[in-house]
Amino acid sequence: MVLQIIDPWIKHAVLSMLVERIDAGGIDELLEAGFTATFLDAVRHRPARDLIKISEIPQLDIRVRFDEQSVLTQLTRLDMMRRDAALREYFIINGAPRRLLCDLFRMSSDDVRQLREQLLPRDRQSGRAKLPSVEVRDEIHQRWQEIGQKYSENSLREQFYLLHQSFPHLRIDAICLTLAEFDNEPRWQVTGLGALE
Repeated sequence: MVLQIIDPWIKHAVLSMLVERIDAGGIDELLEAGFTATFLDAVRHRPARDLIKISEIPQLDIRVRFDEQSVLTQLTRLDMMRRDAALREYFIINGAPRRLLCDLFRMSSDDVRQLREQLLPRDRQSGRAKLPSVEVRDEIHQRWQEIGQKYSENSLREQFYLLHQSFPHLRIDAICLTLAEFDNEPRWQVTGLGALE
């Protein structure tokens, strides 16, 4: 998509960017992009006031091209990064074990510790999870199976989030203990004692 630039300030910014690119050794790249050596030489050796002056002339035709798909891709990526950050905070605030956080968010133990210090009051930064009642544990197992079938395309962190949304009164480490209660090896590396490891 090509867009004509009307704003004099933006016109000046584009011309200044060209000069900066030339000064930074990017002249070959600009020549390959289709600029002539005569044009680049003329722009480079003009005083800054000349570039400002011509930017104010309405007849100066400067157009920019941008890739719509690239913009949309980066916006989607930004949304995903924000969602990841929000989920990471949600998991920490709701008592997710350190090892689960490291697995789901590719964080180091130090990163987890620092985020806990930022997000949790001192008295909530440690403790042991307790298994819920047998009835609640049965509900957790049933809901987890439903989520796995209905949301199999979602990431594991999104599935855990959905599960916790069904049992918001429980800490995530207690839910992890419940899910692993019949396993010989814990699926999400939660310690048997349920400590916030």
